[in-house]
Amino acid sequence: MRTIEVRGLRKEYRIPEKEPGLAGTVKHFIRPRYRAKPALAGIDLDIEPGESVGYLGSNGAGKSTTIKILTGLLSPTDGYVRVNGFDPHRERKRHVREIGAVFGHRTGLWWDLPVIDSFKTLSSMYRIPDATYRANLKLFTELLELEEFLSVPVRQLSLGQRMRADLAAALLHDPKLIFLDEPTGGLDVNSKVAVRQFIRHLNQQQGTTIFLTSHDMADIEGMCNRLIILDRGSAVLDEDIDKAKHRLAADRRLVVTVSDTEDVAEVARTVHNASGLTCTMLDRQRLSCEFGRTEATAAHLVGVIMRAHEIVDFELREPTLEQMVRRLFQQPPPSPPPAEVRSR
Repeated sequence: MRTIEVRGLRKEYRIPEKEPGLAGTVKHFIRPRYRAKPALAGIDLDIEPGESVGYLGSNGAGKSTTIKILTGLLSPTDGYVRVNGFDPHRERKRHVREIGAVFGHRTGLWWDLPVIDSFKTLSSMYRIPDATYRANLKLFTELLELEEFLSVPVRQLSLGQRMRADLAAALLHDPKLIFLDEPTGGLDVNSKVAVRQFIRHLNQQQGTTIFLTSHDMADIEGMCNRLIILDRGSAVLDEDIDKAKHRLAADRRLVVTVSDTEDVAEVARTVHNASGLTCTMLDRQRLSCEFGRTEATAAHLVGVIMRAHEIVDFELREPTLEQMVRRLFQQPPPSPPPAEVRSR
């Protein structure tokens, strides 16, 4: 059984229409009229147990709407949705026992209670067996370094401490799947590293399925193996991260430093004559050669230069995942379907 199975998922929000009035624009109160604002335009998803998926998109692309539907907080306008075999909205009580969720800056802990008391309350709510609770508490306390603030009220925690406590709280009941919405937003570098290592441990050692949204590309690369990119309510890419990087990284740069006895312009001519590539001179000792994956390899270019010139150093610069995603979004988007006007 797939962890997540989605077919033709659509979601539209009904937005009240306004019209000009004496005090500016006003709503229709007697016979209100609405327009449909599409958020998701027919998404298909298949996520297997144990996958770690990064779900990306610009603001308004539909990421949060998708997560809210998958967690049962929203009902879809149309489409088939199953998470761990359950309809998230109609079978919500059984569904939430199988999932965990951390929504950015919204805590799932009790604000005035010490962290450990929140954990005990959640243990009672989820009817977690004592042995499982103690084992998970011990593991999470060690991995997330919770010991120093378990007895501290949640309202007194720093953002990094609270996020680590929220992660532990969402996982005490051993969910098969965890949803993470911007889990490192606003955290310092050390806290981000701790969160990423913890999520990796869950996925690789315990087989927990990860569904992550983040604007931080380092989160996606550090915690996920698969990348889904959403644009205007439709999935425009669904691929293994390494394959996506290989396909989208159309150009790479080889920066070569030659001996101060060499003529950089002559080195550039050598590369051009051997491969047809044009190199840019960065200074009197360095040049940069841009090339696609089908045009040449870094080893070939270094070999061409070394046969005729003395190299001091060289560096291969690959495009980052962030650069590749930005390039993808710069492509012309598909035209959205016309919004339907409805009346009540």
